[in-house]
Amino acid sequence: MSLWLGRYVRLKNFLYKTKPVDFTKTLRCGNNILIHPVMEPGREIFSFPTIETIVKHKKKAKVELLIDEKLKFFFNDMPAQKIYYRDFTSSFSSSYKRLKEKLKEKKYDIFVELNRFTDEKMILFGSAVGSKIRMSLDGVMESPIFNMVITSAKAHNDIERNNLILQPLGINRARTKINWGKHSISKRQKRKIGISIDNNKIALKTFSFLKERNFYPVLFVKETRRFERMKQRIGDSLLSIYPLEKLYEECILCESIISSVNLVSSIGALLKKKMLVLLEGKEEFYPLINRHIELFSPDGSPNEFYPKIKDFIGGK
Repeated sequence: MSLWLGRYVRLKNFLYKTKPVDFTKTLRCGNNILIHPVMEPGREIFSFPTIETIVKHKKKAKVELLIDEKLKFFFNDMPAQKIYYRDFTSSFSSSYKRLKEKLKEKKYDIFVELNRFTDEKMILFGSAVGSKIRMSLDGVMESPIFNMVITSAKAHNDIERNNLILQPLGINRARTKINWGKHSISKRQKRKIGISIDNNKIALKTFSFLKERNFYPVLFVKETRRFERMKQRIGDSLLSIYPLEKLYEECILCESIISSVNLVSSIGALLKKKMLVLLEGKEEFYPLINRHIELFSPDGSPNEFYPKIKDFIGGK
């Protein structure tokens, strides 16, 4: 560590220095808990089992969730109070100041950070809360604001990773799988397939591939400058991902979904749809894999990609 970096770390430790904490007592008996669930689109649902387990176990505790306004749709049915915030970039932004004001009088016993943010952003969230125990999952060990850091192996699936915070809280591990099930659809919706692939070129090729085989694909995209141009080519089969409530209704009608790790893959998981999830480059994604969800890393070659799509829609 360089001289200047060492001074910087010591200064941060001094500025964020807090009073001594009785960890054993606070972890077991803390009656005021704030959880910041995973806010990454496509992965947020894998924090559901952990949150539900904590809420069920801490019956007398006041468990609250800190939720990004853009993703509040996914947490509407969570059995806990919610505090919403708008995303921010620095401690000087008005949205961050409003968040601190909301949390000012809360006096939480425990704050749980499940996100893999950069060190600086994690400090912003942790200092905004100012609880006795500030627990971070996969945080930086030298971070001065978090006084409990838990590390996870990359091989953990996303549910098992989030469940690592249960042991310090004295809670038995939740069931390590989402209750996947077959979503019933009518004959009218059979062969309707939702597509939400971040790579537009692959998305359009997949749409054409399915259309040629008498399926009924719908392409979900963000509304951009190219949206109207794509609409002219695809017609009513091109749909915006916003509002999320409308996206949810459209996904209900799909027999299966082909998607990148994004909002559509989250909704597909909530609806227990059969899914093919495409990974970009070195992207890592560790859901519990069973017959309802498959992972695939396309290399851009039609010789590999199209046979995989064909096997997926054929049920192989």
